[in-house]
Amino acid sequence: GCARLARTHRLMVVCMNDAVALPSLEEVAAADFRVSVGEIAPRVCAALERDDPEVEPVLTKMLSRSEGVRGFFVQYLTDPSLSKPDEPEPPAALRNAMAQAPPDMLSELMVMNVVMPTATSMVHHRDGDSNMAESARLTARRATALVSNVEVGQVRADMLAVLAVCESATLPPPGVTEERLEFWSVFCDRWNYDEIQRVMIATVLKALLEAGEEDA
Repeated sequence: GCARLARTHRLMVVCMNDAVALPSLEEVAAADFRVSVGEIAPRVCAALERDDPEVEPVLTKMLSRSEGVRGFFVQYLTDPSLSKPDEPEPPAALRNAMAQAPPDMLSELMVMNVVMPTATSMVHHRDGDSNMAESARLTARRATALVSNVEVGQVRADMLAVLAVCESATLPPPGVTEERLEFWSVFCDRWNYDEIQRVMIATVLKALLEAGEEDA
């Protein structure tokens, strides 16, 4: 009986360690979006939580691919059990990995991560779903903090483009191409953001842009 219990305990420990063990670089490179968000990202976020010294190269590989970077941020920004996203500064491993990610892909996604939950929180509020509204606000707060703390590629230009769209500007502001203005115009139309949602998005982006100017 005791031997069987001991074997069972060892098996449970092995399973638990496997569940939180870092994925290999090969696993990360081969993962599609579904696997990235459902299997890889939870293990990488768990490694960030415990300050695993081996996490940075795995995270760098993950953020080098569209499937990986989207999967990671779904987990990192939305999981309420995580503590690192709510700290004043992002983990050094994440900051370093973001510095090596393709800047255009990353900056576009970072701005989307601010815009979408900001708009969605209003929908949930209207529907009387306070839990979902708070979840969306949590995601927006975390995404906003990340934009504030990490300088990436064209984040500022993309925020200016979204702000121009939300304020119904017909010409791109300085530093923004017509192509980026058109991209974000199509994006906001596709998600059917109404006037109130666009005002909320504009308010958040103005605050971020003004804070960036003060820090410059």
